[in-house]
Amino acid sequence: MANEPAPNLAAVIKTARATITPEVRPIPKPEADEIVVRNYAIAGNPADWKLQSAVSFITQYPTILGSDGCGIVHAVGSSVTKFKPGDRVTGFADVIISSKIDHGAWQTYTVLHEIATLKIPESMSFEEGSTFPMAYATAAFAFFVNLQLPRPTGPVEKSDKAMLIWGGASAVGSASIQLAKHLGYTVFATASPQHHQYLKSLGASALFDYRDPDAVSKIVEEAKSSGVKLDIGIDSIAENDTAKLSADILSATGGSSARLALAMPWPEKHPKPTDVQLFDVMAAVLFTKYADTGSWFFNDYLPNALEKGQFVPSPPVEIVDGGIEAAQEVFDRMKAGVSCKKLVVKVA
Repeated sequence: MANEPAPNLAAVIKTARATITPEVRPIPKPEADEIVVRNYAIAGNPADWKLQSAVSFITQYPTILGSDGCGIVHAVGSSVTKFKPGDRVTGFADVIISSKIDHGAWQTYTVLHEIATLKIPESMSFEEGSTFPMAYATAAFAFFVNLQLPRPTGPVEKSDKAMLIWGGASAVGSASIQLAKHLGYTVFATASPQHHQYLKSLGASALFDYRDPDAVSKIVEEAKSSGVKLDIGIDSIAENDTAKLSADILSATGGSSARLALAMPWPEKHPKPTDVQLFDVMAAVLFTKYADTGSWFFNDYLPNALEKGQFVPSPPVEIVDGGIEAAQEVFDRMKAGVSCKKLVVKVA
């Protein structure tokens, strides 16, 4: 007799702003283009606690949040061709836009769309595999939709262009560093000094302390003296004045082609720059309105790059004990502030 599947323990939020209630739910069944993944690791994202604290973004309750889960394919829908039960996968769970409770990552079984799923190398742990779907979906949207960078079609030579990444130690920042390096860009990134060496190992060329009051002028000076054109950037933090600081840099170095992708909308307290194009990053839309780009990146480009070791899971994993029942602890720790680490739970 085959082993009975594990129960679907889930971190349920029953009403707006409610704390998490762990409870067992039915194991979901996939629709035609969907995959049900039995998670063995789930990673937290800043969006988790922000959505838990919001009153208007999630349209249906009860809900289950979370975008990043990693495990083994449990079942596939009738039109799925790229995956089969038993495959080791990770993927972007789209509860953020679908509001469907089965599509949240913080449960034992999560529904993913085929387009937003990718196989992970045999050498990669489930914990590592849970760290990056949201981060790379965000980076891919910024790079290939917002900033309109060309898709690589083969080996890319180092160019004379540079990219600014504000918040290099975040999950989105560290993914963006690796992607920018792979596309041939010189990377200027900000982070706390204790993370500089690690970010250089990922591909950053020049690191600056974001707390330094002279950070903007130092980045501008470095860009001009190094002879590269720094005209594009991504603000992966989008808190306090990071958007304005990023725009100030590109305004001074980018000329008429200056473009900045923002993880959150431009803050109303600052006038928008007139010489820097601004774009809002909407990772979930990569798999709907921009499905061709999403499918290319998640089903083809990213898994191939991971298999070749061109990208590595980042930032480093910190395991939080307690499994899914520790979800609220993960949310609370992220709200308090986490730097250059990814909080992950193992799922029994």
